[in-house]
Amino acid sequence: MKSLSHNHLLVILAVGAAWAAETSAQQRPTLTPDDYGQWETLGQATLSPDGLWLAVGISRVNDEDELRVHRTDSDSVVVVPFGRSPRFSEDGAWLAYAIGISPDEREALRERREPVRNDMGLLSLRTGDQETIEEISSFSFSGDGRHLALRRYEPEEQEGAGADAIVRSLASGASISFGNVGALAWQDEGHLLAMTVDAEDRVGNGVRLYDPESGRISSLDTDDAEYRELSWREEAADLAVLKTYTDDEHEDTAHVALAWRNLDQGDGEALVLDPRESPTLLPGQRVVEHRAPSWSEDGSILFLGYHERIPVPEDEDARGEEGDEAEGDEEQGDAGEDEEDPDGDEERGEAGEDEEEERAGVEIWHSLDVDPVPQQRVRERQLRQRNQIGAWRLDDGRFLMLGGDHADQTTLLEGGGHVLNRDETPYDVDAMFNQQFYDLYSVDARSGAESLVRERITLAVQGSPEGRYAIWFEGEDWWSHDLSSGETRNITEGLGGTFVNLDLTPTREQMPAFGLAGWTEDDESVLINDRWDVWEVQADGSGGRRLTQGAEDEVRYRAMQPDPEAEAFDPGEPIYYSTYGQWTKEAGFSRARPGQDPESLIRDDASYGSFGGALRKARDADVFVFRRERFDDSPDYFAAGPDLDDASQVTRTNPFQDDYAWGRTELVEYENEWGRRLQGALTYPADYEPGRRYPMIVYHYELLSQGLHQYQVPDPTRYYNQQIWTQEGYFVFRPDIVYRDRRPGQSNVETLRPAVAAVLETGLVDPERIGLIGHSWGGYQTTFFVTQDDLFASAVAGAPLTNLMSMYLSFYWNSGGTDARIFEISQGRMQVPWWEDWDSYFNNSPVHHIENLDTPLLMMFGTEDGAVEFNQGVEFYNAARRAGKHMVMLVYEGENHGLAEEPNQLDYQNRILEWFGHYLKGEPAPDWITKGVPYLQQKDGPRTRRRVVS
Repeated sequence: MKSLSHNHLLVILAVGAAWAAETSAQQRPTLTPDDYGQWETLGQATLSPDGLWLAVGISRVNDEDELRVHRTDSDSVVVVPFGRSPRFSEDGAWLAYAIGISPDEREALRERREPVRNDMGLLSLRTGDQETIEEISSFSFSGDGRHLALRRYEPEEQEGAGADAIVRSLASGASISFGNVGALAWQDEGHLLAMTVDAEDRVGNGVRLYDPESGRISSLDTDDAEYRELSWREEAADLAVLKTYTDDEHEDTAHVALAWRNLDQGDGEALVLDPRESPTLLPGQRVVEHRAPSWSEDGSILFLGYHERIPVPEDEDARGEEGDEAEGDEEQGDAGEDEEDPDGDEERGEAGEDEEEERAGVEIWHSLDVDPVPQQRVRERQLRQRNQIGAWRLDDGRFLMLGGDHADQTTLLEGGGHVLNRDETPYDVDAMFNQQFYDLYSVDARSGAESLVRERITLAVQGSPEGRYAIWFEGEDWWSHDLSSGETRNITEGLGGTFVNLDLTPTREQMPAFGLAGWTEDDESVLINDRWDVWEVQADGSGGRRLTQGAEDEVRYRAMQPDPEAEAFDPGEPIYYSTYGQWTKEAGFSRARPGQDPESLIRDDASYGSFGGALRKARDADVFVFRRERFDDSPDYFAAGPDLDDASQVTRTNPFQDDYAWGRTELVEYENEWGRRLQGALTYPADYEPGRRYPMIVYHYELLSQGLHQYQVPDPTRYYNQQIWTQEGYFVFRPDIVYRDRRPGQSNVETLRPAVAAVLETGLVDPERIGLIGHSWGGYQTTFFVTQDDLFASAVAGAPLTNLMSMYLSFYWNSGGTDARIFEISQGRMQVPWWEDWDSYFNNSPVHHIENLDTPLLMMFGTEDGAVEFNQGVEFYNAARRAGKHMVMLVYEGENHGLAEEPNQLDYQNRILEWFGHYLKGEPAPDWITKGVPYLQQKDGPRTRRRVVS
């Protein structure tokens, strides 16, 4: 196992750079499509509680995935083909995981219309013994780590959702089986197992409790109903579940809430909330399954979701009564016939037409719709599942409805003391085309008393870990509300930090923040990020202090919580920080002991991350794991002690990379045309030879230089794959792009021109062989640039905006919202509708400058693009035809904003290479580039050559 200290990291980098300089690229081959399949992507890792094992998912380009289980203190590794979803037992002695099947097997099953089912693997980490159990749909360890519950798949064509389940003692191997199990739930940190029974015809349905220590099985409830949402209280033996019921007056399904307390003491105390027996508790409401029951910290309150009941429509009631009468007539035989019309053809025919009349396929769209119909349609399920929170007080049986008129959204705070209600109604009309504001209310969960916290908030509100404070960003500062005293304060005013993130897209009235890093214990203070540093700010507004000194060197510090179970920072323990140099791109970790300034533990030219917080500590041991990567060094996990100075490499992905030529990256500095200092990431061709000038592909979006050290797997299904471009002999440049208001396209031109000029000054790139490419917003920038400047020899635009005016009037079909909001308050940065600033919309729309297009342009669209309307491509295509410009549009039937079908991904990736190969390398052009392909020839002729991945 390779050990890695801070100094060793720098030595490895120096040795690697020297080796690369001394080794000619000609001695090692570049990649071909036949080589791509073996390449590995490092997945998420799961660390055992004792820190001795790390389970890592590995995916390959050829889909031959696997799970690798590494010992963190040795080279020992267990490999499980197609393994995934690893889970360690609480004592770290066992690992369970799902086992999938190969892509070929999966396809064969689908062709035979047979179900695809996973197996489960069980690995003893003490003995190394492995076991495979066939056809297991889910599994979980008990809270004490001594037992394992397995649930098989439901039998096919069975009405009930029940399946066989097995509970195994991990110590003895003894097992017990249960039938018709719908769901399983272990007691938190305990050994009791609750299960619902869901049998065919509901025979025997109910809730059972199994104690594997004593072997006792008890029935907690049984009924002709379905049981849903088993919910244990944390660190307790209290259980809740929902039981369904229906009635003739309503078309929805309602629920009885059941709760048991102290189930570790026999059958415990059973409590029931049945709205049918106490109609005044939930008048006109039903308990819903969309919100699982949750417990207050002390177990005195069970929180439930409720929603207004949906009555059966009156016309359905009438039809039901008529149907009953008709059934009675039929039983009387001939007495029901019409004597004047023995056949009854005419009257029955007319009646039949009335009864079978179908509803017209029409939607009514009105200009007064606050939410447009497409948005309502997309959100239909969400709207139907919207519910409010109620508090069932178990001691006195009362049910407090904590929602009401001010509860468009409800949030239960930690501990269960308060609920936050978000009332958007006063601002809904303004939100049709602007950001959504809301008024915030707090509700005392014990009394139901409601109070207004703050009016006109737009960003999200967060609760503190102990539930004492609510906190949000407003204007340029952070605000807190003390839920006990009712006081609201600006807690960052006057501290001196810059808490507004100007690099993110601003809205007209609200700037985005850098976010929170966490809280200290007992909700005393909150850690808040500014542009460079972390501040500890007293939640009561009494002051704050800067914990780091990043602003002086333009190094970004971000506090991390390595302990996965810690809810807050302990003032008596060190704080770990991730660090990132704005201009050096150096990254690493620092640590500040209590009362001391941060000290650097690791810092070098690499990217560090993983676990969502860059550093993860084992629950029961001082073992820390982090991930490191560079463009030329495949990502791997390292394990270390608290000082991070003895890091050992645990994984080794893509070791065969050394057999191939590989590029490297460097930073390029430039200023845009209004003087903003910026950078771009320049990647060298894999076959680079000093003295030669190469073609270059420029890939752009917004800020991209932070990806300098990102490792890129050569996967052709990721069709903008820059690794493949470098293997094909191109430089690749990823510049940072910034903007001025109402000049999105023009800002890109004013930034991109000097960025490319800075690369050309190096003499590495042939100025006559540069291509431009981008997707979505990057596609817009590409399409606009080539109507303004002839800098590029060719360009590729994926799903671009081409006409800002018509795009403004369209929909973002994936969400149903209007595209106007994108322009007024989001990425478009236009601030007003086009009829208020015609010139800005006209000047920044590519299609309005079609007469200036002299750069061959390849455009790609899916016909079902739900982000950028397909007609944006059609408009530009027809404009190019009318203006006599060279432009090709690839249309992928049924695809959305990004290509999802692998044949289409490979086709587009191949055509990008052919396009640039012709215009930047002088390769022969296929007919589809030079003169197009007639429709019948496309439909009936041979398929386009496609590069193969093996």
